[in-house]
Amino acid sequence: MTQVAEKAKLEGPIGVPYSRWWGISVSAWMLSLLLAGSLGTGAAEPSPSARIQCVEGDGFVDLSENGIPILRYSHGNTSVPEGIGKEFERGDYVSELYGLNGELLTEDYPKDHPHHRAVNWSWATVKWNGEERDLFAVRGIWSRPAGKPQMESTGGSARISAESVWKWDDKVAVVSEKVVIRVFPRTDEGRAVDFDITLTALADGLEFCGRLEAGYSGFNIRMAPAKGQEIKFLTDPAEAKPRRAWADYSAEFPGGRGRSGLAILQSAENPMYPQEWREYPQLNFFQPLYPGGRLIPMLKGKPVELHYRLWMHSGGAGADTLAVQWDKYNQRTQK
Repeated sequence: MTQVAEKAKLEGPIGVPYSRWWGISVSAWMLSLLLAGSLGTGAAEPSPSARIQCVEGDGFVDLSENGIPILRYSHGNTSVPEGIGKEFERGDYVSELYGLNGELLTEDYPKDHPHHRAVNWSWATVKWNGEERDLFAVRGIWSRPAGKPQMESTGGSARISAESVWKWDDKVAVVSEKVVIRVFPRTDEGRAVDFDITLTALADGLEFCGRLEAGYSGFNIRMAPAKGQEIKFLTDPAEAKPRRAWADYSAEFPGGRGRSGLAILQSAENPMYPQEWREYPQLNFFQPLYPGGRLIPMLKGKPVELHYRLWMHSGGAGADTLAVQWDKYNQRTQK
């Protein structure tokens, strides 16, 4: 049983034609890996059996498998493209996510909404002492790195652990954030990338949510312009056992081989599970909503934990296939 997400309206222009393509070729991406290594910026030492390689650059970590890029996690500030204001500089998100054949699936700094990131977890409404700031739109509060990311490659998989702090007016640390990104080797079915996000308030009186009333922001993805976009959602009815919740986005991305897809699988352990789905097809944007458009307290010292899996695949994934992938993910998280 599918649940069609509400098609609400984001601020700013909608339906902007995408005549621009900011693709990054695999060869250019690999060149960055080589330069990072040659400059001595520090590569994680994989185990002899590891298939996924981690290379740390200046403010980012690149992951690849057998020469094919997987993702870039930008811990420090990314560089804004020409024509985008420097005030939109930000860090602590996945700035590039690739498909199984090295095709770029996501877009960063799009001209219509330059605050949009490729894959990120940021909230549009953070309230403290009667004032509001906007982490999502990069206004008045920023996620800043707390030390360097830690990398580990074992058993063919890779793990990035990074800590950040949300700084009110870029001065006062109000939230401690930890993200763990686990990247698994490609299989015949596809590739899984897990995100475990922990938010802990450092100050009393904090509240947060997505955009007031509209609800968007939180864990969200801005996909790259592509042909033949198809977005599917499923949230099982309350009586279903198990009660699954997944979303799938597929299209023909430049540099790919036919259709490629990216699914979001919700963990049944998440707060407010199943979280409502939201899509903005004109902006190539989709996400689960947490906590939605109404403020909730973020209690000092009491962590908020969120868990999601991204699953990249070739072609179009049917409901049965996505159900199997949801089951695999949730069996793992509940062990």
